[in-house]
Amino acid sequence: MTKNPQHDWAQRPTRDRLRAVGRIAAQIAMHRTELLALSPRINATPAEIISSELLPLADACRYAANVGRRALAPTMHSMLRGAWWMGRIGVRVTREPWGVVLILAPSNYPLLLPGVQIIQALAAGNAVIVKPAGGCEAVMHRFAECAIAAGIPAELLQVLDSSIAAGQQAIEAGVDKVFLTGSANTGRTVLAQLSKSLTPATLELGGCDSVFVTESADLNRVARCLAYALQLNGGATCIAPRRVFVTPAQLEPLSSLLIEELRSVQPTRPVGFQFPLAVVKQLNATVQQALREGAQLAHGELPDLPSNNPSHLSIRPLVLRGVKPQMNIVRDDIFAPIVSLLTVPNMSSAIEADRDCPYHLGASVFGSRVTAERWGQQIRAGCVVINDVVVPSADPRVSFGGCADSGWGSTRGWEGLLEMTRPKSICTRWGNWLPHLNRANAENTAVMSALLTLRHSPNWRNKFASIKTLITRG
Repeated sequence: MTKNPQHDWAQRPTRDRLRAVGRIAAQIAMHRTELLALSPRINATPAEIISSELLPLADACRYAANVGRRALAPTMHSMLRGAWWMGRIGVRVTREPWGVVLILAPSNYPLLLPGVQIIQALAAGNAVIVKPAGGCEAVMHRFAECAIAAGIPAELLQVLDSSIAAGQQAIEAGVDKVFLTGSANTGRTVLAQLSKSLTPATLELGGCDSVFVTESADLNRVARCLAYALQLNGGATCIAPRRVFVTPAQLEPLSSLLIEELRSVQPTRPVGFQFPLAVVKQLNATVQQALREGAQLAHGELPDLPSNNPSHLSIRPLVLRGVKPQMNIVRDDIFAPIVSLLTVPNMSSAIEADRDCPYHLGASVFGSRVTAERWGQQIRAGCVVINDVVVPSADPRVSFGGCADSGWGSTRGWEGLLEMTRPKSICTRWGNWLPHLNRANAENTAVMSALLTLRHSPNWRNKFASIKTLITRG
């Protein structure tokens, strides 16, 4: 019989798998210097990489180890909520691993985003193939070594090269599920290939996230949070704020406070953030179009595009005012430090305008807690942060996923762990009463109608009449 490492891993007691996953956190802590040295993030300081990748990833390992047994445990459903007319049936739902999971990783957070998916897939009993983004191979290989040192069998975690062809070949060879973090266009390309084999996928795609500033918001906090998000990883974060909805009375004070915040931190990074030429060209074209349509550049300036086509160019944070919801600047997934201020008469108008954008990954609401949470319930987004931006989404308890052009499915958190499994319902017949085998009743329209009436009619007189029918004909 051919040995199947994934099957053997899945058959291990859940607690054994979770212990190994939990030990990866210690490996991350012990090898932090090497992981930092291998990180390709040119727009982040070592401290930022620790706080935005190493710490959240280690937290996710501990979280999976602590809650995995409950999340992955079978669920028994009460007979009181069942279809009693079928007889006594026990229903138990178990969680089974998919088998071999392919993870197509991004470049902006090359350790955290695929890392959490890897440890959740392993915790659930899967084998993992991961294709890192370009330039991210070394840090992913080192993380795989940490996982193996923690007790994960080496044959369960394979790191491919970073080429597009490597991911395509893995899909062609056959995997059981694909997890992609990337752009909407990449998602469409991957889905086209997956459609041939009907392979399921979880997609975390582009973002063009909104910030809603209610009348009770602390504008100083809003400005500080926006300035922070524009600098975190150079603004190349999938849930970085891009659209800020404010009332006309809030526009001037918030704009002034935000510009003051950005000016106070600019001397620490005099050359700005480095971005690929393609991103800079997209940014320039979209901003110039917005300016022609009436927007104003309140802070920053567009970078020049030199004729020698360098691989990277410098960008400083940009703030636009006078932006309208129909402009492309607030409908495009731009991976750069830019934010647009939009004026709306009230929150209802803001939420309505927000729905015009095809991306719905995350959002933030600022204001009194009760007010912000009430409006947060109405926002179309996979993750809504109250009185902060970006950072709370890295909490290991938070599940993450979008809708529309931002994809579907969940990663991270409790729901992300369940996403690494497929449910199986086990129905057990108790006792010897099998009413469907009684042909006289099973094919009797009057009996079937009486059962339907007894079970679901709102009229008690009809219910009593149905009981009489069942007694006389049953």
